[in-house]
Amino acid sequence: MLKTDVLIIGGGLAGLSAARALEGKKDYIIAERENRPGGLAATVKKGGFHFDYSGHLLHLRWPDTSKFILEALKGNCARIERDARIYAHKSWTPYPFQANLSGMPSKVKAECVSGFLKAYNAGAVPPPGPEVFSRWTRRVFGDGISDHFMLPYNAKLWQYPLERLTTEWCAPFVPMPKPEDVIKGAYGGRNEGMGYNTVFNYPKSGGIGALANSLAMKSRGLRLGLEVESVNLKKGVAEVRHFGPVHFRRLINTAPLNDFIAMTSDSPAAVKRAAAKLRHNTVYVLNLGVKGVKTDMHWGYFPEAGFPFYRAGVASNFSDSLTPRGCASFYIEIATPGDVLDLASAETVVLRGLKACGLIKSAGQIVEKLWLKIPCAYVVYNRDRAQALPVISAWLKTKKAQSIGRYGAWKYSFMEESVKEGLEAAAKISSGW
Repeated sequence: MLKTDVLIIGGGLAGLSAARALEGKKDYIIAERENRPGGLAATVKKGGFHFDYSGHLLHLRWPDTSKFILEALKGNCARIERDARIYAHKSWTPYPFQANLSGMPSKVKAECVSGFLKAYNAGAVPPPGPEVFSRWTRRVFGDGISDHFMLPYNAKLWQYPLERLTTEWCAPFVPMPKPEDVIKGAYGGRNEGMGYNTVFNYPKSGGIGALANSLAMKSRGLRLGLEVESVNLKKGVAEVRHFGPVHFRRLINTAPLNDFIAMTSDSPAAVKRAAAKLRHNTVYVLNLGVKGVKTDMHWGYFPEAGFPFYRAGVASNFSDSLTPRGCASFYIEIATPGDVLDLASAETVVLRGLKACGLIKSAGQIVEKLWLKIPCAYVVYNRDRAQALPVISAWLKTKKAQSIGRYGAWKYSFMEESVKEGLEAAAKISSGW
């Protein structure tokens, strides 16, 4: 029978960061079901290419976590200025769309600018409580920007009705320009420095998985290939597949919250009902190794229905060590509401889209490919989520269990925040919580 002070479910960045902070203070076990650390912040090698699970970048904004991450990477980190764009109406324009309309046709510019000014001057008061996205974007940005970008892009990304999607996630991630910014971006110069990711960090070598691998090297309690099947928080015992029971005093969960609650044998019916209402989409990522490509772009957004993907990025522009000499690498993201994607058909349409926007000239440029699946990708913000989380959190608090990270806390966040929550969870346990 195995005993530990702290059981950590999941060896992604949140779990590994918690473990690093607990090292030498508490006994712990990280149960990671895969045979490598990192979770979705891992890098897969194939044919001389290093492929990430989509565009995973480090947006460092807090002193303590920035120091923690940079020390873990030990100089293996580059600071990069963002080059992001939008492709619409057969043209590229800089990101964010609402503040950089210069690349759009004259008619589109006029609709977007006049619609924004009309909405701005109307000064509509937001309703009390959560506002749905479809109303919010028209109230804030007007009809032009909403119709040409906000609505089609977010419908493609979230795969959920926008008249039910709520907007609690928007504040950190959707840039909010002023009227003078919109006018300047359409008819004057480019608006720089908008959005949370204007500058980002990325490992010089090893892909984004270099961070998880560095943290894992000093994690003495990391156990790979260990899958937790059930948990009883009251008894402090977890059943691990092909291993048996693990007894613990405190638990940190980083697995998707709905899956975690489903595996708890002692959760009340009300908690299980709440967790069952949580929704998410699924993202399939087609990673491509290509030759003969020259572009400085880091990633582009694709709002139009003619493109099956909502985003395509050029990972080799983060680091040229990700590819063999003379090659580039793309990551192309396609979201579904959970449906299984026909990969062969999707690949055909993706290549057609990449040619249409000018990123490649022919399918003959492809020298390597790898599909990666993110089963739980973006958690859906809706009224069910707003009602469910307090019910679940209140019960976990009574058991002195913590559920953290993008999926454990069931939110739209970024990697540094997962690291931050891991460090904070460990600090609570070390302080006697």
